[in-house]
Amino acid sequence: MKKLAAILMLLTVWFGVRAEVAIMGERVVDATRMAEFVSRHNPDFDPAIAEAFATVGDRYGIRGDIALCQAILETGWFRFGGGTAVSPDQHNYCGMSVTRRGLKGASFDSIEQGVTAMMQHLYAYCTTEPLPADEELVDPRFSLVSRGCAPTWEGLSNRWAMNPDYGSLILDIYSRLAGDTVVRRIEVDIEAAPEAHEEAPATAVADPIILY
Repeated sequence: MKKLAAILMLLTVWFGVRAEVAIMGERVVDATRMAEFVSRHNPDFDPAIAEAFATVGDRYGIRGDIALCQAILETGWFRFGGGTAVSPDQHNYCGMSVTRRGLKGASFDSIEQGVTAMMQHLYAYCTTEPLPADEELVDPRFSLVSRGCAPTWEGLSNRWAMNPDYGSLILDIYSRLAGDTVVRRIEVDIEAAPEAHEEAPATAVADPIILY
């Protein structure tokens, strides 16, 4: 399923065709690739943030790889520039409680807690189910969301942010992340292919390189 999802996302990069994408689902991109992607735009990026998006997203059944792309949009590649009053030490990766320019918004004690708050806010938008077992509520705005009103990333437009293209902007960043991940996997296969061919019997047909 992960290989198929990666192929479909790569096709969106090439052809611009995309169906609506659910907020909940299985993550495709691993934390290492996520960290590498952000680090190319922000060398000071802490890989522990990518790891938290992967692991916390998995706990909530939310696409942590796409949520990371939402955070990229909200924080400017985790630089917290562009005139925002939010600072990195707040661990606020989604502009939570920033209801107007100049407000610092919510603060959290750790990377893990900040990412959990964001995942809980996404959870409030995309489902009416209770929080997963043993998960403590840390999202200060959870109760303000009309539960289940936006099951897709596109549905966050004009809800999470007053921008009709908000969901598409998130997915455009994800298309770049997913496309980059697929290309890197192909490169690994190509590098491994000559060695595999040398080990094969002279009469054997070499295994094809899988595009995924």
